[in-house]
Amino acid sequence: MNKNEKTACRIAVIVGIVTLLSYLGSLSCGFINLDDPFYVANNPFIKNLDFSTLYRLFTEAHLGGWLPLTYLSFAVDYHIWGTNPAGYHLTNVLLHAINAGLVVHVSDRLMRAQGRGMRGEGEDFSTLIGSSQLSSVQWYSAMLLLAGLFWGLHPLRVESVAWVAERKDVLNGFFTLTALLVYLDFVRRKESGAGVDQFRYLLALGFFVLSLMAKQVSVTLPVILLLLDWYPLGRFGKGKLLPLLVEKVPFFGVAACITLATIYFAAEEKMLSSMQDLPFYVRVLASGNAIFEYCRLTLYPVNISPYVVLTKPLPTSYLVKTAVVAVITLYLLWKRQPRPVAATWFAFVIVLLPMLAFVQAGDDIALAARYTYLPAIAPAIAAAAALGLLVERLLAKGSRRCAAALVGICAVFLALNVGITLKLINVWKDTGSFWSRVIEIRPVGRAYADRGVFSLINGRAAAAIEDFTEAIRIAEGANLLNKIYNLYAFRGVALSDVGRYAEAVADFDKAIELFPHPTYFQQRARALEALGKVAESKEDLRRAGANPPPLDWF
Repeated sequence: MNKNEKTACRIAVIVGIVTLLSYLGSLSCGFINLDDPFYVANNPFIKNLDFSTLYRLFTEAHLGGWLPLTYLSFAVDYHIWGTNPAGYHLTNVLLHAINAGLVVHVSDRLMRAQGRGMRGEGEDFSTLIGSSQLSSVQWYSAMLLLAGLFWGLHPLRVESVAWVAERKDVLNGFFTLTALLVYLDFVRRKESGAGVDQFRYLLALGFFVLSLMAKQVSVTLPVILLLLDWYPLGRFGKGKLLPLLVEKVPFFGVAACITLATIYFAAEEKMLSSMQDLPFYVRVLASGNAIFEYCRLTLYPVNISPYVVLTKPLPTSYLVKTAVVAVITLYLLWKRQPRPVAATWFAFVIVLLPMLAFVQAGDDIALAARYTYLPAIAPAIAAAAALGLLVERLLAKGSRRCAAALVGICAVFLALNVGITLKLINVWKDTGSFWSRVIEIRPVGRAYADRGVFSLINGRAAAAIEDFTEAIRIAEGANLLNKIYNLYAFRGVALSDVGRYAEAVADFDKAIELFPHPTYFQQRARALEALGKVAESKEDLRRAGANPPPLDWF
């Protein structure tokens, strides 16, 4: 291990420890009622680790997705921690801390690759960016430190780390980063004349496959490898494109198979939004808005909501933001200069593609902080390198005050990021705090409904009534009457709990009119009995039948 690698290792350890300490607060968080029950409490794949379950784990889809490694990691947690959420959060935090360290190593490989054009084995920290000279090992270390901290401590990472269900993000991130590191080592050896290292090539391909078995968001990695070949690896040249494409054929083959399988499973579970539900122009505008917002939130991480749905009809701002994104993209495609900026932008957008509205799955999610977990790596590295170059040039010109001011701004930005990150971790304490954050930033009917259910379960019937009432008002105002009977039924139970039986009966009447479920008859019977209407109560119990299921979202 040469001096460069030792320095990167030391910085990676520091970044990993700082990241770990920053996210330890998430160990006091619990499960929330969004996805966590499906991945843990109600997940049949994690309860047993026998051969039959393992076989199903790798051959069947669950919730419209094929995530065998993610479920395997949950199974290990389940057999260690049971249903104690702290253990699941600990695994997420450890994986993220490791990933932050891996980002440092990726930064080191890419910065040195640009500086030496991938030639030689033991160059010092010089000619890193353009013709600029690094003043010292310590200065280079600061750049690596910034890259790791910019990425690992940013508030947009909280959702992927503090949400148990997003184990798939941090696990995918680990294997994607290791695949990238091994690929960079493979290229370094090949370009230095050491020959083709088939072991490293197959290892990179294997890690890529493992990343897809955790979550399919890394499916565009083969394109990213080609982008890296262009910059900073500098492998493009006359007659070199075809060999580089051939080199990536196995990666593209794996990506194509996984993409088709993912679309098939999602369609089979009816998870994909149809063109009728989400027309193509809406997908384009939603995608452009999302890219713009991710850039904004990266620079100004304020008012980050854990649940953002599409506004219908789409506001004019979506068109404006999409136009801005399109102009930037087309300009960089045309000019391809400056190369660091172009490569960073394209890496960011390409990695984002699977998470954009072009292939919309599930709810009409407009954007989500978790979708930036991988895409944010390139901007973090580029920002650290650019800041290092700028400060170095200012010092070279004798502008020490300007350089000090820039360093101070950077330190303040990092400190603010940490503060916001610590605050956002508390959002994931429980279901109530989660949906309260959504209501605080951008209220939607589901937020009130789910918080109402949480309050009802925890004996706060009065608060539940308020939330259900607001959810009903929003649903009726937007003409979203599908399954509104659930809201009436839950509010009916809450009204019964506070002794408002006549109002409860009225709500159950509405629920039964829309959806005559046996459980609703049972619940109305209890309210009728409390009102002294014994005959009507007995009739409802007869209609309910024997052993109706507990109240749920039907």
